[in-house]
Amino acid sequence: MKYLSAILLSFAIFVVSCKKEKDVWHGSTYETLSIAAAPFSMKEIQVPVFPNREFPITNYGAIPLPIDGSGFPTSLDSSRVIRVNAKAFENAMVDCCNSSGGHVVVPEGEWLTGAIKFQSNCDLFLSEGSVLVFSGKPDDYVLDENGSWEGIECFNYCPLILARQCSNISISGTGTLKPIMTEWIKWYEPTPDFQKALQILDRWGSYGEKFFLRQISGYKYRLRPQLILFYKCNGILLQDFKVRESPHWAIHCFGCDQGVVRRLDVSAHGRRCDGVALEMSHSFVVEDCVFEQGGDAVSIKSGRVFETWNFPESSHDIIIRRCEAKRCKAFLSIGEEISHGVHNVYMYNCKASGEVDDLLSIRSNRRQGSEVFGITIERCEAGALQRILGIDTDVYGDWRNSSSAIKDSLCATIKGVDVHDVKCRRTVAVVDINGDDRNPVMDVIVKNVHVDSISSFVDHTINVKGYMVEDIDYRWLGHSSKQPIRPR
Repeated sequence: MKYLSAILLSFAIFVVSCKKEKDVWHGSTYETLSIAAAPFSMKEIQVPVFPNREFPITNYGAIPLPIDGSGFPTSLDSSRVIRVNAKAFENAMVDCCNSSGGHVVVPEGEWLTGAIKFQSNCDLFLSEGSVLVFSGKPDDYVLDENGSWEGIECFNYCPLILARQCSNISISGTGTLKPIMTEWIKWYEPTPDFQKALQILDRWGSYGEKFFLRQISGYKYRLRPQLILFYKCNGILLQDFKVRESPHWAIHCFGCDQGVVRRLDVSAHGRRCDGVALEMSHSFVVEDCVFEQGGDAVSIKSGRVFETWNFPESSHDIIIRRCEAKRCKAFLSIGEEISHGVHNVYMYNCKASGEVDDLLSIRSNRRQGSEVFGITIERCEAGALQRILGIDTDVYGDWRNSSSAIKDSLCATIKGVDVHDVKCRRTVAVVDINGDDRNPVMDVIVKNVHVDSISSFVDHTINVKGYMVEDIDYRWLGHSSKQPIRPR
């Protein structure tokens, strides 16, 4: 009996269960997803469930897109199609919401549209073989909607899909989201006007400029919109669809509560195009997804300037599991927008199969003033990496010359990072930590790591306290000699 009890206890620790009970939540229903595997206490996540009511966009006049064989629109009047289809989505969403929820259905075929705005209690269902082709004209997205740009709230180009303060929302189905990228690609490289825009944003955020005055959209500034922005929403489900390119971050959840992101295939190769960006959002699970990014695969953020300290929640209680990264900068990135702090993030049973720089990257600078703790990675595999763990407290990116109000004196606190049970075919380094001399990185544990080949160094640390490495098994450039590291 004691043996059986021990088995059951172990099972409870590592298994995640989904309760099928349904409850009423904001007039809709949900299922509860219980997380038992996390090394921290995490509340049940409420996964939205939608009534069996369908609102096909064709019932609202949507026009399918004929294709000339190259994957691009024919000489059809595309401007008219965009207007008609955007209106069809708008009317379908309104009717779905007013009917107490259901599915806004995108049938098989290609559908050219501009921005899509969500209503509460709606599932945007992408049928098998359906492709949402988003206009590549910036003028189709200049709408009076608020969002954020890399950690600072403002008015900018409307995201291609926007949910603003909605509850119980979803994008599901096996269809594809496919923006036309011809114009957005030209916006990748920073210009003097882009740098000027960052100066303006930083000044607004630093001095607390009234939000309704923060209008920064405009062709010359070239601040690219996100593909999907869920802004201050709760009860989110994203599952099964494909993303093929994105102007900026593919999926951005800003100030959101409770979400499940599962079985997505996200491919967006542009500059700083992250796959899933969770910013000041909490109680999320990202599972069974495949990423191929120009930026990071999963990025946890928490605002850029000190005005975010008054935000109700930081980013916390986030699980990433059974995901694969084929190409990205960092598989899991914490920062560099982390002013409001990040804690309780757990990644396990993931695989970096392709061109991935870092398995885990934590980035901050002396303008953040944040606290990062409780970050755990275990039971992960990788092919070729630059680093298994990288921590850098001197990262400013495009913003290095933009600070107008915050002096470089707000050192981030980074502590409690645990990386263990990792296998890697080859890497340049295992651990690379550049801590701050005024506020050193603390309590980093790296253990039970096997690397077939290291080309540069095992670990390099600056300004770190409480650092321990244990059972690091490696070979230099594939040679047979081993030098296991002992605890320090």
